[in-house]
Amino acid sequence: MNKSTVLITGITGFVGSYLAEYLINHHEELRIIGFARWRSPKDSIYRLLNLLTIEYGDLTDLPSIKLVIKKHKPEFIFHLAAQSYVDFSFLSPIMTLESNIIGTCNLLEVVKEVRSESAYNPTIHICSSSEVYGQVT
Repeated sequence: MNKSTVLITGITGFVGSYLAEYLINHHEELRIIGFARWRSPKDSIYRLLNLLTIEYGDLTDLPSIKLVIKKHKPEFIFHLAAQSYVDFSFLSPIMTLESNIIGTCNLLEVVKEVRSESAYNPTIHICSSSEVYGQVT
């Protein structure tokens, strides 16, 4: 039986590491692929490293995303990678936009491209924050 493949961007982050652990512990039928920057600390997933596959790249680097999507063709994508510190977003707005907006766009464009080449139609979950809506009164 072939296992369904799950890709988790931002697997070394808080949510990504807990999601990976949950899926490993509760869904043996899944193969977990983590997409991480080579410089990201692996402390949060250290105990899981022998239970999943890490692919290195950056969401601002289109070829690295394309390589991973074409290689694994994950049926499920949990897009959790982002610059998530609100205070830092004001200190470094361009980096935040590149990471959060361009990175997400790159991921979706690669999926769209691979989809046009083959019968590929993954389920994609994009995690976000209430911060994107601003102050609600």
